[in-house]
Amino acid sequence: MDHSIGEVARLAGVSVKTVRYYSDLGLLAVRRTAAGHRRYDDAAVARLRLIRTLRTLGLDLPTIHDVLRDERTLAEVAATHADVLAIQLRTLRRQHALLTVLARNPELEDLHLMTEQTEQERQALIADFLSTTLGDTNPAFRQNITPILPDDAAPDQVEAWLELTTLLSSEDFRTSVRRLVAGYHALAGPDPLRPDPELRDRLVELRRTEGGPRWQRYLKLVAVINGWAPPSQLAG
Repeated sequence: MDHSIGEVARLAGVSVKTVRYYSDLGLLAVRRTAAGHRRYDDAAVARLRLIRTLRTLGLDLPTIHDVLRDERTLAEVAATHADVLAIQLRTLRRQHALLTVLARNPELEDLHLMTEQTEQERQALIADFLSTTLGDTNPAFRQNITPILPDDAAPDQVEAWLELTTLLSSEDFRTSVRRLVAGYHALAGPDPLRPDPELRDRLVELRRTEGGPRWQRYLKLVAVINGWAPPSQLAG
């Protein structure tokens, strides 16, 4: 069916100015009447609707031009654009979390750590703490107390990470964890999982005396950062 520029604009849900612009860019096939008026077919309407959809999804006109000319497939463009958006969304969520933390704690002095620390530096901080306190402790136990801050951390996770960073900077805390680990090995021996009520009671007492509230706090912070359920009072 033959359409005027006004009809094709109405059918595609765009303005006449937009139809004229896309036509001049070569995105739409157009023919002229003897009087010089623009005329469009049904394919132009379908193409306009596709362009409008792709523009709404954020694709630029050069990319859309490549798709329409079959120089790039729509699937390829969509996948690439989705990957870019995923990165942008993670960045926005991170910025939102940082701003939320700052709004909650306007006097916070350590927020710069979240903008300046790289992922490698965060991993190095945790690795140093674990290696200097746990030694050759069971790998499964080490994994259970290793915090991993996600790229799209929520405000609560960011706050937990900042508090944990401060905690790990305390040599007194590190010393208490070393005593806790040494005491655990001394009590548990080669079979720490044996069904021994007396051993369990002594381990609980060890956590209370050597680990103390700061060790329990560390476990809670790890749970928040990792998105886990809060540990029980006997965890660790």
